[in-house]
Amino acid sequence: MIEIRVFTHPTCATCPNAIQMVQRLEAQDSSVQMRLVSLATANGREIAQSANVMSVPTVFVNETRFVGVPKWDELLEAVKYEKENL
Repeated sequence: MIEIRVFTHPTCATCPNAIQMVQRLEAQDSSVQMRLVSLATANGREIAQSANVMSVPTVFVNETRFVGVPKWDELLEAVKYEKENL
């Protein structure tokens, strides 16, 4: 299973784009699972701090980090890399 963590906040204007992109990928690839982390919660802020997330959206494909909305091809490439290195 490849976990894609999406760090968001309710006031973030571009976060829905990042979420929709990962949902699209999740629908196409059963090995992908999205985990939303909201910085509107204390737990979410703790997780973000431990991952050095300074802005939203931030997307992690395991350890590969994208700040902002990732490009579709880059997201696919990161998932492909993770599959090859499981």
